Amino acid sequence: MRRLLWFHHGPLALLLLLPALLLVMGFAPGAKMNEHQVREAASSNPKLENLLSYPTVKASADYDRASDSWHVVLTEEDSQMRVAELRIVDDTGKAKNVEIFSPAEALDAVKVALIPKVRQELAKYDSPDFAYAERDEGVFWKVDFVVEDSNPTAGVLFDHRDKKVVAQVGVNIQKKTITYVLIGDQVGWQLARGGNMFGRQANYPYVWGILGFVFALGFMRTDKVLHIRNLDVLALLSFLASHIFFRAADVHWAVLLWYLPLLYLLARTLLMGFGYGERVEKTSELPTPALFVLGAFASGFVLSLNLDAGVLDVGYAGIAGADRILNGISPYGHMPAHDSLAQYGDTYGPLNYLLYIPLIWLFGWSGHFDYLPAAHALTAVSFVGGALAMLYAGWRYAGGRGGAALLFAWAVFPYTLYATNQNSNDVVVAAVAAIGLAMATSPLTRGATVSAGFAIKLFPLILAPLWMLHDFRRRRVAPVLKFALGGTVVLLLSFWVLFLGGDPVENAKLFYEMTFVVQSTREGPFSIFAQVPALAAVHLLLEVGVILLALLVAVVPKKRTIRRLAAFSAALIIAFQIVLLHWFYAYIVWFEPFIFVALLLATNHKTALDGAGSERQAAVGHAQEGAGGEQPTERKRRSWRAL
Repeated sequence: MRRLLWFHHGPLALLLLLPALLLVMGFAPGAKMNEHQVREAASSNPKLENLLSYPTVKASADYDRASDSWHVVLTEEDSQMRVAELRIVDDTGKAKNVEIFSPAEALDAVKVALIPKVRQELAKYDSPDFAYAERDEGVFWKVDFVVEDSNPTAGVLFDHRDKKVVAQVGVNIQKKTITYVLIGDQVGWQLARGGNMFGRQANYPYVWGILGFVFALGFMRTDKVLHIRNLDVLALLSFLASHIFFRAADVHWAVLLWYLPLLYLLARTLLMGFGYGERVEKTSELPTPALFVLGAFASGFVLSLNLDAGVLDVGYAGIAGADRILNGISPYGHMPAHDSLAQYGDTYGPLNYLLYIPLIWLFGWSGHFDYLPAAHALTAVSFVGGALAMLYAGWRYAGGRGGAALLFAWAVFPYTLYATNQNSNDVVVAAVAAIGLAMATSPLTRGATVSAGFAIKLFPLILAPLWMLHDFRRRRVAPVLKFALGGTVVLLLSFWVLFLGGDPVENAKLFYEMTFVVQSTREGPFSIFAQVPALAAVHLLLEVGVILLALLVAVVPKKRTIRRLAAFSAALIIAFQIVLLHWFYAYIVWFEPFIFVALLLATNHKTALDGAGSERQAAVGHAQEGAGGEQPTERKRRSWRAL
């Protein structure tokens, strides 16, 4: 019976299975055209006529069964660069998706541009190589060398993010010479191109070299060569070693080397905050008058160099944002769309823009990226304000010698000059930090300081738990309420701009998107997570660790002093910088005031600097304990109730 069923139905089943069997065995219907016919079809396309007439351009074709079309690639054989590609539909022989990367008249420029340095960069990728050429002006061509890769570092991703430019070369085709060469990160990041553009005179060896030497002379211990103070000073100055590679356009080593001092200073300040190694024997080897005179002279030097310094795009965007406010418009989402520099400059707090308004009234603004006197003026005010705050902080916590030492450190340290020569908001937020530290015995001022820093550059928010709970244990809830009051007043004086030019809720949403979202997703080559991609897997864990650290140092330590507050503040800012996806040397000034107070001032248990029971004492007038023998004069104690 079974044989009978097979006899009647088996042939029918085989007939039904035959197409599937043919497909498996490779006998399914395939390409109707052959490769020669495809090349003929491509050459008949008028868009490709000039390219295919070039003697060294050859076409290759591969059949794609899934789309039933041929993928045709035009390659310049001498350079082995792909210069065009298209699809030929197998059924009709018609061309589609024609994309010309380099026109025929640019092929000589492509050959000139393919120098050994470019070939070496292309060899790093297991990918076809593409040459995209376009005329710059007249006889000048710009040639982009492109590979298939989605890693955002070492190049610039295309819009579709599956290709990136890894080299860009300018060519004078008439003279057949190279006008410029950009490799890897240099293509998309001007910061990666080295030179002295950022910071101007601060990059000159005889400037940073002299400043670094004088700083070391002021604070290194010559009587104890192996003293930890000398290691602290070397760590602070070792950013200069990284900076040498940065100026030479070697981004990889510049990035790796700046993490060494950051990690050292993080560990040092954390341990100091918990009481380990917090004793400082001497403030300086130099006499107090010398510290003061050198600090005053260096301050004048910094301000004079700033007159010839450039303005970073951040400073320009600050002025553009202030102009928006003056016109009754919130800057968030409403920056001038026609201005490529200012268009994306709404990534900071509202106070960053408000601070420029009185200076625009005073100096005016042309509406263009010119000298920008308002930016220079805000930098000068911030630098002088920071200098006076450091002078007062040192005088208050460690007497006249401490004041002279902190003024000297602020003015002479090379990266104060570097930050001021950017004319951006980095030195502004550092000045706010210095003022807050000088008045840190007042919870009202601490709250105002954290809010002001947040309203300028966002990151000082990480200090909020530490600064709010600094004297919470002893005085219960009163200091917290004063902290909240000071912070609230500053926030109200800053965030009223969200009510300008539209729905405040929508403006608040735009503020969040343009600041927190943009800043947290910013990508670039200037972090260890970009240079060592394997570390990207732990980035989120490190971010969580920084948040937990901010809570830990706020609640765990029992002894609260100004030195420990400064040490923990420096540690939190440095930890925050370590996990950033974009870091820059101007950020060093963020933690300068805290580092200088924590590491440089000699121990003084008679004031709030090191006296746990005297947070509200004025510094001057209490005998300073320590090996330095520095004895401030007596002065009456101030009431802690004073704000």
